[in-house]
Amino acid sequence: MTFEHVFADLGGIPANRLTDPQGLAGLLLAAANAAGLNPAGPPVVTQGPRGVSAGVSGAQPHRGLEVIIKRLGAREVRTDARRRGPVTQAIHPEGP
Repeated sequence: MTFEHVFADLGGIPANRLTDPQGLAGLLLAAANAAGLNPAGPPVVTQGPRGVSAGVSGAQPHRGLEVIIKRLGAREVRTDARRRGPVTQAIHPEGP
């Protein structure tokens, strides 16, 4: 099984859209739905000194990202996508 990770740096977003935790949580629910998820509860939005952090995963993460970009009104967008394999246990040569 592989997973697709989509990353984006967004710029030119009006500040009031990034300081509304309820609005961001609603946006993430809409993005999760677009990505093919049916979340059981609201997502967690973390605000830090260098910006806002949030995550959405799903079968089609690029669709979720499109919703985020459109609803935030980003004027600058840089994206990247990577396919990753399954997570495996780490091998410790020194023992358990």
